[in-house]
Amino acid sequence: MNRISKLTSLSHRVALAGLISSVAFAGIANGDGDAGDDPAQIIIRGSSSLQPFVEEWVAAFPGPTGATAFSVAGHGTSEGIADLLSGRAHIAMASRSMGDEERLAAQKSGLTIRETVVARMGIAVVVTKGSPVASLRIDEIAAIFAGDTTNWHALGGPDQPIIVVRKDSGWSPDFFRERIMGGKDFTDGAVIVDSKEEVVAEVGSRPGAIGFTGMPEAIPALDRVGLVRIVSDASNTDATYALSRPLFFYTIEGTPLIEAFLAFSIGPEAQGMIIDTGFYPAEQSDALVVE
Repeated sequence: MNRISKLTSLSHRVALAGLISSVAFAGIANGDGDAGDDPAQIIIRGSSSLQPFVEEWVAAFPGPTGATAFSVAGHGTSEGIADLLSGRAHIAMASRSMGDEERLAAQKSGLTIRETVVARMGIAVVVTKGSPVASLRIDEIAAIFAGDTTNWHALGGPDQPIIVVRKDSGWSPDFFRERIMGGKDFTDGAVIVDSKEEVVAEVGSRPGAIGFTGMPEAIPALDRVGLVRIVSDASNTDATYALSRPLFFYTIEGTPLIEAFLAFSIGPEAQGMIIDTGFYPAEQSDALVVE
């Protein structure tokens, strides 16, 4: 970290610490887990994808309250948003944007929802370790997952059937269909699994397999799978880590402690903590980023 960055980070922490000191003991966190009007503890619920680095942010958050001022649990985006709307959470972690029904429910309750992009998740296309096919265009990937291309020989690889592995449901298959496949359906011949981790396990154990998963799941498994470089047709750029989608915090109340934590989350220190983990900074932009 250079001198300017260090000074920026230090001044950021000092300013936040002063703000937190003035509000740290304002209000009392309710023992039953309900979110109070002016809480001493911030309840954060939602996507398990965000939970690991949010917990790191909580631990690094400056001031006298520290991690004890927070309760973080990842039970899913929909559950987190429901908890926010019902008053059981102050912050909802979300790996997708709020849906129309959720926004309508907030409107009917007279709630003003604030959306903050706090990070981006990298999406990895992975193949069996040692596969000679190391890069693919978007249209080639789409043809594979739609079942139009069924042999690696058509892509410069060996005469070997392609085994498609994917999750059954969730935001990642929906995102992949929308962004990569232009809305086309997946092949009926895919191996269906229940989690991003199982995608990695299946691809790593099946010769000729290909799948897509979160970059945070792919990076620890590079001894078992290979990353496919995704070449953008639009920019003709080698975009190995360019496919990503935004991750959100949703909030309603703007108490000083919540505002301080939001500012910290999108500040240089917190954003720097997620680099090289498969997540990208909130302001990252490149050829394949999807809003």
